[in-house]
Amino acid sequence: MGIRRHTRAWGRVVLALATLAPAAGCGQAGAPAPGRERDCRPTLFHRAVGSPGRVALVGDFNLWDPQATPLADPDGDGVYALRPALAPGWHQYRLWQDGQTFLDPWNPLTLFDAQGQENSAVEVADCGRPAFELARLEASPAGDLDLEVGFLRARGGPGLDPSRCQLALDGASQAWTVGPAGDGLVAGLTGLAPGKHRLTLQGADLDGAEAEPLALPFWVEPEPFDWRGALVYQVMVDRFARADGGALDGAAGISFRHGGELGGVTRLLREGYFEALGVSALWLSPLNDNPEDAEIGRDGFPAQGYHGYWPADPAAVEPAFGGEAALEELVAEAHARGLRVLLDVVPNHVHRSHPYAREHAGPAWFNHPQGDCICGTSCPWAEFIESCWFDPFLPDLRFENPEVVARQVEDLWTWLERFDLDGLRLDAVPMMPRLLTRHLRARVRGLEGGGAPVHLLGECYTGRGGQDVIRYYLGPHGLDGLFDFPVMWALRAALRGQIGLDELEAEVERSQAAWAGSGAVMAPIAGNHDVARLLSELNGDAVWDPRGQPPPAPERDEPYALARLAFAFLLTQPGAPVVYQGDEYGQPGAGDPDNRRDLRFGAELSAREADLLEAVRALGRARRCSPALRRGERAALLSSAELLAYGRHAGDGRPALVVLHLGAEARTLELGLPAGWALEEGARFQDVLGAPVTTEGRWVRLELQPRSAAVLLVDPACVGR
Repeated sequence: MGIRRHTRAWGRVVLALATLAPAAGCGQAGAPAPGRERDCRPTLFHRAVGSPGRVALVGDFNLWDPQATPLADPDGDGVYALRPALAPGWHQYRLWQDGQTFLDPWNPLTLFDAQGQENSAVEVADCGRPAFELARLEASPAGDLDLEVGFLRARGGPGLDPSRCQLALDGASQAWTVGPAGDGLVAGLTGLAPGKHRLTLQGADLDGAEAEPLALPFWVEPEPFDWRGALVYQVMVDRFARADGGALDGAAGISFRHGGELGGVTRLLREGYFEALGVSALWLSPLNDNPEDAEIGRDGFPAQGYHGYWPADPAAVEPAFGGEAALEELVAEAHARGLRVLLDVVPNHVHRSHPYAREHAGPAWFNHPQGDCICGTSCPWAEFIESCWFDPFLPDLRFENPEVVARQVEDLWTWLERFDLDGLRLDAVPMMPRLLTRHLRARVRGLEGGGAPVHLLGECYTGRGGQDVIRYYLGPHGLDGLFDFPVMWALRAALRGQIGLDELEAEVERSQAAWAGSGAVMAPIAGNHDVARLLSELNGDAVWDPRGQPPPAPERDEPYALARLAFAFLLTQPGAPVVYQGDEYGQPGAGDPDNRRDLRFGAELSAREADLLEAVRALGRARRCSPALRRGERAALLSSAELLAYGRHAGDGRPALVVLHLGAEARTLELGLPAGWALEEGARFQDVLGAPVTTEGRWVRLELQPRSAAVLLVDPACVGR
C-alpha cells in the first residue's frame, strides 16, 4: 500500500497528503476556518386534507398540545412544513389537522406509545457534538482510493483540531498532513489489496469536543458487486464441517450437537469448495451463544440449540463454533476472496436463560410473560403471530416497547459492525411488527457510506399465493429481499407432476408482478432447513416422519434428473438464489430435524450424487460468468404442462435461453430469439449441461432427453463442466 501525493480543492478546503510518518494524527495545526455548522433539526411536512383551519405538530415534546407547535403554509400550496428544534434522542409525534391526527407519510419510522398507539418517530442527533460528513469515497479496481470528508462544527463550536484527528485503514493508523482549513479532509491511497477494507475517522474540535466517529467499509474488486447477480450458499455451521477435517459426531443424535465449526467453513473456503459452485455469498446459521442443556422441542423430543435459534446471549459467539476469533478469520477469508457474508439473526425471541429474559421478565419486555400462549397450540398462529411464543422456553419480545426496539436494533448493529458483516438474514419476520425491520434499515445506512450496502434478507414463510404477505416488508425503507416461498412450492409441485410447468411459470409471473417497483432483490430457493429435502420430495418419499421414516438416498436416476431440472431453474432466476448445503449433491432427508444431516464430501458421495454436484457447479459457474443470468431481464418464450422455455438478456448481445423438459420421451425443440434482443454476429449457443445444440441465425435447435434441462449461452468461457 502506498500514499498518493496530491492536492485537491474541495469547498473551503485545500489539503496536501504527506508521506507516511510515525505520527498518528492528521497533521499540523493551522488556523482553522469556521466551516459549516451542524443542523440537527428534522424537516417535517403535512399535505393538507381539504381546506384546513389549523395544522399543527403534536408529540411527546409538547405534551401532544395542538396549540403549541403550529405548521405553516407560506406559499399556499397545501403543503405545511416545520423544522422544529427538538432535544437529542427519539421523539414520537403525529400531524394534527382540525382535531384529527395522522401518521407522517414521508417518514417510514414508527413506535408505539404507552397506550398502544403507533406514532411516527424521529431520532434527533446531538448538535452539541461535531461530526464528519462523507462527500466522496472512490476505490478503483487497481486499489487506488480517493476520499473527501467534511467536518461539521458543533452548534456554536470551533473547527477541526488537526492534531486530534485519527484516520485508520483496517485498524492501522495513518499519518496525514492537513492544511489551514478546519472543515474537512482530502486523502488518497494506492496499492490496496483486493477485498473489503474499512476506513475509520475520529477527531475533535479546538474546544476538545469529540466528533461522532465515521466508519466507511468499502471494497476493492474488479467490478462492482450487485446482489442481483449473487449466488448464496446456506451454511448450518454445526452440520457442515470441523476445522481439522475430522468427522462430525452423527452418532450424537439428530437433534444434538455434531461438532461443526466456523473453522470448517473457512477450511472449505480455502479448498475452493464455494468457488467451484460459483458462490458469491455465504449465509451462516445464527452464531449467538446457545444453551448447552437440552430442551423438549415442539415435536416432544429433547434437543440442543445446535442450530443457533435459541439465543442465550446478545453478543457472544457460540464457543462450540470457535468463538469470536473463528468468526473473524472466516469473514476475513471470505472478503479476501470477494465473498459476502450474511449472518442469520433471531430478533423475535430469546432463550429463557438470556440476560434480557432474566433482567426484564414481565409484560414490559415480553408478550404473555407467563408463557401461556404457544404458537399453534395454546394460541392460533393467525391471531397471535406477533405475540405467541415459538416454544415454551423462547420468550417472545414485545416490540410495542420502544426500549425493546432500540435494544434489538443496537444488538444487530453491533454484530454487523463488530464482525464486518455484509448483511443479515432475519428470522421469522411476520412474528414481529414491521417497524423493527424499518428501524434496522434506517440504522444500517450508517455503514453504507463507503459504497458497501448492507443486505437485509428476510424470512416470511408462506405457501403458494403468498406474494402479498411477502411484499408488505419490501421497499426502500424495508428489507432488501425475502425468500420466494410461493415459487419454491410451485417448483416442487411441478417436478412431482402435481401441476404443469405452465402453472409454475404463472406463479413466477405472480411473484414478478408483486415485487415490481419495490427495488427488491428476491431470493429464489428450492429448499432450506425448514422443509423436507428437495431430493426426497422429488423421489416421492414420506417426508413428514423425520424420526420414524428418515428416507434413504434414492437408488434410481429419476429424482437426480429432476433435481438437475430444479437447479437449472433455480440458478437462472432473477435475484439472489440460495443453495441449501447438501442440496447441491442431493442430500436426502425428511422434515426438520432430518433435513439437517451432516454434510458429505468427495469420496463419501455416490456416483449419482457426484454427477449432480458437477451439474450444479457448471450451472453456478455459468451464472457467475454470464451477465444475462446475473442481471438480465427475464421473459417467457413458451410454456406447457411438460415444457417451459424462457430467456434472460442484458442487452449486450449475449442472451441466455433456458429450457425445462418434463416429458418421458426425447424431443427436438426449435426456439427463436425475440426480435428485440441483441445477438452478437455469428454467435453460437452451447448448453452448459451438454445437450446437442444447433444455431441457425436467431434460431436454435435443441435435442432434449427425457426429464432434462438445458441452459444455452453464447459465451464459450461460461460453458463447460
